[in-house]
Order: sequence, then C-alpha cells, then structure tokens
Amino acid sequence: MAVQAPHGPTLDFEEYQRRLVALHSAQPPVPSRAQRKATRRAELELAIDHRLGVDFPKERREALWAVAERVERRRLGLVLLYVVRRIVPGLLPRGANSLARFLVKDYGTVLTREELVAFFGEEEVRNPGLPGDESRGR
Repeated sequence: MAVQAPHGPTLDFEEYQRRLVALHSAQPPVPSRAQRKATRRAELELAIDHRLGVDFPKERREALWAVAERVERRRLGLVLLYVVRRIVPGLLPRGANSLARFLVKDYGTVLTREELVAFFGEEEVRNPGLPGDESRGR
C-alpha cells in the first residue's frame, strides 16, 4: 500500500501493475463478452484502489461502473470513426478528444474535483483529450 488517501490507503504503482498483469494473464486467449466485461470491471476496481483508495465507497464504485459502461458504448462509435477517418481527416482525433471530455465530465457527476484530479491528473481534468493533439480542448 502507498499513500493514505481520503478513502483509505491506495495501492502503490508496482502493486497496481502486478495486479493488472495477473488479471490479464488469467484471461483465456479469446475471452467471451462476459469475461471482457468482468475484466473491465476489475480494471476499474484496481484503478479506484490505486488512485482513490481501497475504502472508496461501494455505492460510488457502482456509480463509476455505470459511467464506465456508458463511456464504453460511446467508445465503440470511435471504431466507426476509424473506418471513416480516411474520408474526413482529423475526425478520429476530434472524436477521441470528445470522448475524453465526456469521460471526465461524466466521472465528475460521481467524483469531487479533488477525486477527479487524483483519478485522471490535473491536466486531464483541466483539458481532457489526446496528449499532444493540437485540437485538444476544442
């Protein structure tokens, strides 16, 4: 365990990474839809434990999972943008930046400003998007 956060101790980076590797190593070569969903949920739980604290309230974890599911559905739309991107240059980065803004805004319905910064970092909260993208924040 690392730092004591408002929601209890956090997983240090090495423990967080070790648990992520173990999670993915346990996956079959071609996971089912249910297995992929369970893995996404476990990844979120680990991220919460690492960034917000192991005692982060269960009901707020559930609320973050609901947000993550909404974001996942929206993320699938980026696959379509990938196909169309050759027709309209710059569409994929704008779509990814829009998704990043949506993610931070939706997580902000569950997390306080301080928790958002702990989860995403100050720069991502202030200006969500792809790193180094000049269209970021538009």
